[in-house]
Amino acid sequence: MTGKILSLSAALILAGASLAADGNADARVAKQLDRLGIEYTTTDSNNFSIDRDLDGGRKQTVYIMSKTETYGGLEIREVWSNAGNFAAVPTADQMKQLLDDNATEKIGAWSIEAADDDSYLAYFSIKIPSYLRDKDLADVIDFAASVADEMKKKLFDTDTGDSPPPAD
Repeated sequence: MTGKILSLSAALILAGASLAADGNADARVAKQLDRLGIEYTTTDSNNFSIDRDLDGGRKQTVYIMSKTETYGGLEIREVWSNAGNFAAVPTADQMKQLLDDNATEKIGAWSIEAADDDSYLAYFSIKIPSYLRDKDLADVIDFAASVADEMKKKLFDTDTGDSPPPAD
């Protein structure tokens, strides 16, 4: 009986993962966001884009990836928010700021990714289980937005939440 339950659980996990693998936005995420009353759009890549209003009239966009990855029986998805784009390779001081912040965050980490135009995207990435409870997902979204916005202020000395939209 236990073997059948484990097989059924594995089949359900794989079926859930295939929801996003077919090129559509993951319906599980849409349902969670709908239950939470969080407005979103889907990107051309079928990921979720959420604009969060922050203190001082600032705005920050958070992305939830539809595609997941599995590790054993764990299905993981990424939630991330852009702090900004460097026109060139970040300086040692800028990289140190990101690494220092990584040391203080309990969940999530800073990443740097090269763009096609030779700029570099700095974004805060949180990897979460795909089955996270609704309230916990809402907290992760808010956390990603606030951490990325704070770093945007530090790195780019900007008073607005605006930054160039990244390719997702």
